[in-house]
Amino acid sequence: MKRAELAQHSDRLGFTPRDAVRWLAPAQLGRTAVRVVLASVFADFGDKRELEGGFPRYDLDLDRLPVPGQPAQPVVRDLGLPGTPRTSRSDEPAEETDGQGAGLADGSGAAALWLDFTADLGDGFDATYTVASLLAEKSLLVDGHELSRGKVLVLGGDEVYPVAAPAAYEDRMVGPYRTALPGGGSPGRDGVLLALPGNHDWYDGLTSFIRLFTRQRNIGGWRTIQTRSYFALRLTGGDDSPGWWLVGLDSQLGQYIDEPQLDYFYNTVTTRLLPGDAIILCVAAPYWVRETENANAFRQVHFFEQDYLRRRFNHRAGLFEETGASVRLWLTGDLHHYSRYEELAPEATGKRTGARPGDDPRQTQLITCGLGGAFLLDARWLPAELTLPAHQPAHAVTGTEPRTPAAAEPRSNPRPGRRFALAPGTFPGKAESRQFRGRLANPLTPFWLPLRNPGFGSALGIAHLVAALTLWTVFSAFRGLSFVDSLLSLRAGNTGLLAVAILAVPLFLLLLLVTLGTALGLARDPREDGAGFTVARGALWQLTALGAGIAVVLLLPWQAAWPPFLTLALVLAVIFATGFGAGSEAFALFILGTPRGEVASWAMSGQAIEDHKGFLRIRITADGNLTVYPVAVDRVCRDWTLTEDDDGGLRPVPATGLPPLRLFEPPVTVAREGFAP
Repeated sequence: MKRAELAQHSDRLGFTPRDAVRWLAPAQLGRTAVRVVLASVFADFGDKRELEGGFPRYDLDLDRLPVPGQPAQPVVRDLGLPGTPRTSRSDEPAEETDGQGAGLADGSGAAALWLDFTADLGDGFDATYTVASLLAEKSLLVDGHELSRGKVLVLGGDEVYPVAAPAAYEDRMVGPYRTALPGGGSPGRDGVLLALPGNHDWYDGLTSFIRLFTRQRNIGGWRTIQTRSYFALRLTGGDDSPGWWLVGLDSQLGQYIDEPQLDYFYNTVTTRLLPGDAIILCVAAPYWVRETENANAFRQVHFFEQDYLRRRFNHRAGLFEETGASVRLWLTGDLHHYSRYEELAPEATGKRTGARPGDDPRQTQLITCGLGGAFLLDARWLPAELTLPAHQPAHAVTGTEPRTPAAAEPRSNPRPGRRFALAPGTFPGKAESRQFRGRLANPLTPFWLPLRNPGFGSALGIAHLVAALTLWTVFSAFRGLSFVDSLLSLRAGNTGLLAVAILAVPLFLLLLLVTLGTALGLARDPREDGAGFTVARGALWQLTALGAGIAVVLLLPWQAAWPPFLTLALVLAVIFATGFGAGSEAFALFILGTPRGEVASWAMSGQAIEDHKGFLRIRITADGNLTVYPVAVDRVCRDWTLTEDDDGGLRPVPATGLPPLRLFEPPVTVAREGFAP
C-alpha cells in the first residue's frame, strides 16, 4: 500500500505518515517564511543555549547508560546498578555486541566500534522510513562490504521539516524511527542516539528539540543520552591512552558560540585531550564551502577548533598549550547531497603541492551527507579546491584567555593555508545536477513546477488575471469603451502585429537587462547588490508570460454576437490558463537562469525529489584507523505491507524488500594521526 493508505492506520501506527514537503506551494511557502522570520528575530533575544548552562552536565559514556524505563528520568551515575555496567577502557575500541553477547568483528577478528551518521531526515515518510529501516538493519551487505549497525547513531541536523513542532517531530521523525527499530528499553541491546540541531530545529527556538533529545528516553531501540543541544563522547582510548572523540557543536543559525557551550566543552573535552587523540567534529552546516556566504559562522567553527581542540589555555601558566589532538574528520549535513573534501599533503619544504594523495589515511576529510530524507540538492557549484586557515601553534598566540571571534582582535596567521580538493565521488555530479534541475521546467515530467507544488500554478493564474484586468480596465477607460467593446474594436485592426509586439517587448527588455546586467557586473549573487537585478529578471519573465496570454486573447476569433458575459468568461479563462502554464514555465526558467543564491536552490527544492538518499556507516578498528562507508540508496521504497508487532501495533515493511544499495565512492580510511602541522 502507498503512504496515503498507511495514513489511514495512524491510530495503530502511533503516528501519521506525511507526504514530502512541497516547498514552493504558496500556503507552505507563506507559513515557512513567517516562522523563519520569527526565528531570526527572536534568536538574539531568546537563545535557549544560554539556558542550557543550568542543565545537568556529565561525561557521556558508552558503558554507562541511563536505566531503561520511564522517560525524563535523572541520569544514573552510580556504578553497579542493573543495566549500568562500567568496563575498563583501553586503547582498543569498546566491543559491540549483536544483542546476544556476541562481538561484531572487523574482519581481522578484533572487535570494532561502528557508528552511523545521517542528517536532514524528518521529511516525507517514504524517504525517511527507508533510511531509518536501513539504519535499523543488524547488518548490510554493500558492494561486498558487510556493514554492522552502528552502536552510535548521530543525527546531524534538521531532524524535522518544514519547521519544528511537537506534532511534526512525531510524524516525520520519531514515529518512523521508533517503528523501524522497535523494542527499545532492553539492557545491552539499545543503540545510542546523539542529535545536533539544524536551522529547521531552531525555528521554534529549539524548544521541541530539547524536550525530545535531552531527556534520556528511547526512540525505538535508540537511547538518547545527551542533556544539551551539543555533545561530546569519548569513543575509544582512555585517560592515559589516545583514541577517538565524537564532538557535536550547536552553532544556532550560524551565530556565535555561547559561553555555556564553550564552558561545557572546555571541562568535558579540552582539559581531557591527550596527544594523539583524534576528533570527529559534527557541525550543522558545511561552513568550509559557505565561507563567503557566512564568514562569521566559519570563523566561529575555526576558532572552536583552534582554541578548544588543537590547543587549550593553561590557567596556571597563563598561556596556551598544544593539546596534541586534531580534528581528523568533519561531518555535516544541511546541503542535501554527498560531497567530500580531502586535505592535500604538505611538501617537505612546508609548501603544499597540487598533487592529490588519493588514499593517504593521514588526510583530514570534510564530508557533507545531508541525504537522510529531505529533497535532493545539486552539487554543481562546489569549488574544486578550498584553502582554509592553517593551525596557529600555541607559542605563536598572544593575549590571554581564548575569546570568541566577535570579541577578539583578528590574529595574524602568516602560515600558508591548508588546501583541500573535492573528491570525485560527489553526488549528484555536474551532469546529473543539470539533468535533475532541468526537470523543473519540463511539463512532460511529474517534477514540473506547478505539478510538484500544489497551488503554485493557480496562484500565478490568479495573479495574471488581476494584472490583465487592471491593465485592460485602464486601457478601456482611456478609450471610453466597455471591456468587451474595447476588445472587439481591436479586432478591426492589425491584431497579429499588436500581439507580436505585446509578446516581444518584455522579451526584448529581458534580453537587454541580462546583457547589460552581465556587462555591468549586476548579475552577481542575489544575496548581495544583485538582489534588485534578480527581482527585475523575475518580473520581466512574468510580464513575458502575461504578454503571451494577452496575445492569445487578441488572436482568438471573438464574435460581436456572443453575449458579453460569455466573452468575458472566456477571456478570463484564457488568461488564467496561460498564467498557470506559461507563468509557471516562465518562473521555472527564471529559477534555472539564476546561477547562485536562494533562488537557484529552488530548482531542486521545488521538485522535492525523494529518491537518491544515503547515510554514512563508520568503523573504528583496534589499530586506531577509521573507515567511512558512504552508503547510497538510489530508489526509496514506496510500497508497504503492514505487519503486527509484539505489542499489537502495526509496522510497515517494504513490500518488495529493502532497496539495493551501493557506495557513493570506495571506503575512505582516516588514520588517528594526520600530517604534521
